[in-house]
Amino acid sequence: MKIGLTPEQLAHALDKLEASHDVESYSGIQCEVKGSNDFYDEPDFRRHFNRFYRVRRAESWRDAFYSLMGRALRERPGFPAVLALLHEATGRYEASFASKLVATLDPSKPVIDSIVLRNLGLHLPATNVADRAERICKVYDRVVECFSDFLRTDDGASLVSKFRRRFPDANITKVKMLDLVLWQTRSGKRAGSRAKRRQGKNGGAGWR
Repeated sequence: MKIGLTPEQLAHALDKLEASHDVESYSGIQCEVKGSNDFYDEPDFRRHFNRFYRVRRAESWRDAFYSLMGRALRERPGFPAVLALLHEATGRYEASFASKLVATLDPSKPVIDSIVLRNLGLHLPATNVADRAERICKVYDRVVECFSDFLRTDDGASLVSKFRRRFPDANITKVKMLDLVLWQTRSGKRAGSRAKRRQGKNGGAGWR
């Protein structure tokens, strides 16, 4: 399994990424992370994070998630621990949100989402398997490995170079560059619908 991204797909993804303003939005979130030791309690940070990462959960879930983010900031647990702690707090194995929490505190780590998994031909285990947490962690490790492998290739170097030329002021890790580009390879219909919603609600600026 490896990341498949043609030069044409990369060029199209960078065009879409520039139009979406997601680079600026993500950079803003990370600036808030670095700007305060209690950023996870700030209403603005939570609003921006919720919008960018599509956090559509009840208030009780969000409170548990951000409380865990504060704990993780102090203790720096890895993905398996965050996955387990989030399950303990919410009763759900939230692979994607566990990875987003980890990646927020350590931007060198990738995010698990449906777009990345589809590109890699991976899938999360069903909800009824006995060793689901262990299998999720194996998928996460595979994503980490695939990102690292791709970024060591000529195609990976080309992505980083073209990303930096397009967004020269963005202080973003190579892993997040790849993540943002892959996100723009989702279906045109869905992307177009989302772009219209962004323009209508946020004056053209959107959050992943």
